[in-house]
Amino acid sequence: MRTRLGRDIHAFLGIPYAAPPIKELRFQPPQPAAAWNGVRAAVENAEICTQRNIYTYQEEIVGSEDCLYLNVYTPRLPHFGAPLSIDSHRYPVMIWFHGGGWVTGAGHSEFYGPKFLLDHDLVLVTVNFRLGPLGFLSTEDLECPGNFGLKDQQQAMRWVQENIVSFGGDPNRVTLFGESAGGASAHYHMVSPLSKGKISGKIFL
Repeated sequence: MRTRLGRDIHAFLGIPYAAPPIKELRFQPPQPAAAWNGVRAAVENAEICTQRNIYTYQEEIVGSEDCLYLNVYTPRLPHFGAPLSIDSHRYPVMIWFHGGGWVTGAGHSEFYGPKFLLDHDLVLVTVNFRLGPLGFLSTEDLECPGNFGLKDQQQAMRWVQENIVSFGGDPNRVTLFGESAGGASAHYHMVSPLSKGKISGKIFL
């Protein structure tokens, strides 16, 4: 993949950051993704989260409940075989939360691609999270406390802390940013005690 100015970058698409929130995990906080054997081909975007396109006013429901995936874009990977502690050149990380009123949208939308940002020295992470009733329905009790979409975002932030070094990113320099509902999400994480130690900066658009 190349940026608008012709810089070659690495793209890793459809990386699971949580277990599929289906069956008994529906309306539950996200659980860590299971490990896999061998090499995973991260070359295709994952399904968007279940939604209706509110901009076209079509009644058709699109997407999948199995949608807790993220994309990572980086200008440089650590040297193969070198200990991560030795390869000290790490880029700041930016985590993008998409807009759409928490009912529509996707992190890998063509509007949110890396071709502008990756002209700069940084690692970009774009996140899909549960939307609409699957992400935010609450019965105001322990059966369905709600805000699962925000909890998905927290799980993605946790994944970044644990794994972004392998993509050349610095877990100590993580900035959240988003537009519209995504910007509001970044604000909520800024004031949440659950975010302590996970982020160093915020941008609201």
